[in-house]
Amino acid sequence: IMERKDICSIGDVLRQAIEQNNMSGRLAEIEAAAAWPSIVGQHIASMTLRPYVKNGAMTIRVPDSGLRQELTMNRSALIREFNRIVGQEVITSLRFTS
Repeated sequence: IMERKDICSIGDVLRQAIEQNNMSGRLAEIEAAAAWPSIVGQHIASMTLRPYVKNGAMTIRVPDSGLRQELTMNRSALIREFNRIVGQEVITSLRFTS
């Protein structure tokens, strides 16, 4: 039988498990991807597919070539905004595909 030493909140247990399993980077990537609609607005987000992030590289499918070009020209500002919202440098590159 396990003996309780300290009482911990579920949030504390989850934070500890995330840190011990080195999952904080991946969670920050997921948080950045989820911020896409708030960064570009609902209208533009509705014209794209949900972003995918792997190892700091975010890929976003943008079927409209004009919108893809506009987003590409604003890539640096978008990366800065993603990292500002997440609170750390998690997004290092953005790639827009058709």
